[in-house]
Amino acid sequence: MQHVKHLRFVLLVALLLAAISPVYAQDDENLVVFAPGDAVKVALVTDLTGPIAEMGLDIQQGAEIALMEVNEAGGIQGFPVEFVVEDDRCSGDEGTLVANRVVSDPQIVAVVGHACSGATIAASDVYADARIPMVSASATAALVTERGLDVVNRVAFRDDAQGTVDANYLYKVLGVRKLAVLHDNDAYGLGLAEVVRDVFTGLGGEVVGFAGINIDDQDYRPVLTPLAAGAPEALFFGGYKEQAILLITQMQDVGLGDVIFFSDDGVLGDAFIEGSGAAAEGAYASFVEEVEGIAEANEAFDEKYEDLFGVEPESQGPYHAHAYDAAKIVLNALAEVAVLDDSGNLVVDREALIEAIRNTADYEGLTGVLTCNEKGDCGAGSIGIRMVEDGEWVPVDVPDDLVESDAN
Repeated sequence: MQHVKHLRFVLLVALLLAAISPVYAQDDENLVVFAPGDAVKVALVTDLTGPIAEMGLDIQQGAEIALMEVNEAGGIQGFPVEFVVEDDRCSGDEGTLVANRVVSDPQIVAVVGHACSGATIAASDVYADARIPMVSASATAALVTERGLDVVNRVAFRDDAQGTVDANYLYKVLGVRKLAVLHDNDAYGLGLAEVVRDVFTGLGGEVVGFAGINIDDQDYRPVLTPLAAGAPEALFFGGYKEQAILLITQMQDVGLGDVIFFSDDGVLGDAFIEGSGAAAEGAYASFVEEVEGIAEANEAFDEKYEDLFGVEPESQGPYHAHAYDAAKIVLNALAEVAVLDDSGNLVVDREALIEAIRNTADYEGLTGVLTCNEKGDCGAGSIGIRMVEDGEWVPVDVPDDLVESDAN
């Protein structure tokens, strides 16, 4: 008899809970419900202690300005939004670990990140399985958006566009006919190096060496020395600044001191110049050109960035504006799909959020007017080139008819 009374009590409690709680269908497992007083969680994943830590911090800080602005305006239907910050060290293995940690939190609705292409590709498979959307500010490898994953988006340009412009600039503007190409064996560096190699040879140039390096090595002279025999006029490196610093300084030791050093957005930043010293003079790196008509908005953003963080954004890295736009695309989509239920809870349907992010159109951001295509490429602008001159990165002229390169 006592047992029967206990069962009745349990049943009564269950019925009462059902009466005062919102009811959601059994197939709505991708709904995330926030009670009044809760913060809506978005993961922000970047590199904070790996090879591009300065750039990674720049990405975090750019995104935090977007978050601050949304919360100052009342959040999402009165609910504040918070970032859950994760460090993937620009590593595919760490990217997978972080992604699994993110998806284990049922309150995280989306991801701003990852930063590096290798980490992004690895993590995105986890997010695809968990049905969590992501927008990267800086993952440029073509493969990021070429796998048909509807959760994957980016505001960065593509490396097939970047590599094409790089090769054309080397051949047509700098007059290089013999090129050595190195890469870091990562999805980003290798993919970019392959594009440069293929386009350069297609133009009629000769690639006198194509090789990968071990990113853990400190002495690249054994890799550089054989290249000298081919008498290259330029060396292209696909990778990040730590290895670029070692390469450009050690080139002086193996007879390649007069060879043009040309690299990518993973190298662009004050840290490369500071680490390379005098060897950096005359080096080139590619990055997206600023779109006309947004200078005023970027100046205001830069001022706010410096006031908040005590440093000029350009000294940290090149992707602060992209990070702001990536975060705003996520937050704008959240505002579009989040609804209040009868109990005052905020309900986010992650499937609707996936669709809303991918359907972003004509968003006027700091990097241009952004529209996501069917692959999740949302970037604006064409590829530009910068050169180290008197210890600073200076934009150089890229002829309009060199290669028309839309970042999408």
